[in-house]
Amino acid sequence: MDKDLPPDFLFCTECGRDLRNFALERKSFNVEFIKKNFASCRENGKFKGEFCSKLFIALDFDPDEFFIIDDDEE
Repeated sequence: MDKDLPPDFLFCTECGRDLRNFALERKSFNVEFIKKNFASCRENGKFKGEFCSKLFIALDFDPDEFFIIDDDEE
């Protein structure tokens, strides 16, 4: 596995059309709103995946902290 590439993760895309241009929308900056939406999706069974795509788009993060790669697996 290439150390520079994150492992494959399944991002939830059940929002469908709401994901189009999401990064450009004002609500993409409201992380608390997105977290509440994510919690609602999990409660009603709409969430399908390992990570919420909207949270991934909205959060400013260091990829090394988000994608945990176990060096022992190489």
